[in-house]
Amino acid sequence: MGERDITQKTLESYNDVFADIVNVLVFSGEQVVEADSLTDAQTFSQYKDSENVLHNQERDVAKKWIKGDFCLSLFGFENQTKKEKSMPLRVMGYDGVAYRSQLNEDRTDFYPVITLVLYFGTKSKWENHTTLKESLKIDERLKDFVSDYKIKVINLAWLTDEQINSFKSDFRIVAEYLRALRIGQAENWSRQKLKYVSEIIDLMRVISDDDIFDDMAEFIEETQSEKGGVNVCEFVQKMKNEGRSEGFSIGRNEERNNIFALFSKLYAEGRSADVERATKDKNYLNALMESENL
Repeated sequence: MGERDITQKTLESYNDVFADIVNVLVFSGEQVVEADSLTDAQTFSQYKDSENVLHNQERDVAKKWIKGDFCLSLFGFENQTKKEKSMPLRVMGYDGVAYRSQLNEDRTDFYPVITLVLYFGTKSKWENHTTLKESLKIDERLKDFVSDYKIKVINLAWLTDEQINSFKSDFRIVAEYLRALRIGQAENWSRQKLKYVSEIIDLMRVISDDDIFDDMAEFIEETQSEKGGVNVCEFVQKMKNEGRSEGFSIGRNEERNNIFALFSKLYAEGRSADVERATKDKNYLNALMESENL
């Protein structure tokens, strides 16, 4: 299991965060699902392939929404940082197993299974391959006989202001951060205190591939002990003070690209001595980048 998968699952597995995501993305911000009405659902299932070999498959996060003795729904999250053509097939497999398990329970009342694909990408929206038919190569003569299956993909970096402002949990800063990565700058940040600070930092680090988040631990520990929590605005301000330029960090990749562009320009101008000095003197490197508006 990759580090990115673990950090996403860890934050979402908290009932208050899970309920918040469902309330905003399913119920348009209405506080319908309460944290204490959620129970962990089985994420593992098994299937046999064409050679009768048993395989495991696992949802990212799944919880049952229960009122009294009755299950109102099973919600599942699938976290994606890349677009996958096969996603409708995967989701259909997870949902099918969940419905099949209800038959095995000999129930008389069946509950719906709802899967949200949470897309963390920031370069472009996930718009294609949201239906089974889009993922299949189908003979035109068969199309009317092939049942379709549609999945619900949430482009987190493109959530509206209204949606982002509806989040009550720490997931709000995740949505705000993804938007900041997409547009290259920060706008207005909420003043709520973060509850799961370490989980937020881990998640933002793997999303951005920016090691600034590794330098935040001491600040967090001090602020937690002094103030009993970290304010989002304080969190962002700290990141600015760590040396990031206007507005907000948009990741190490851009910084590396800027350095590469600078060195290429210096070499083209015959300034190899400046390149050598910049590799040994960070202050000199920063001065060169500032002079080139990088």
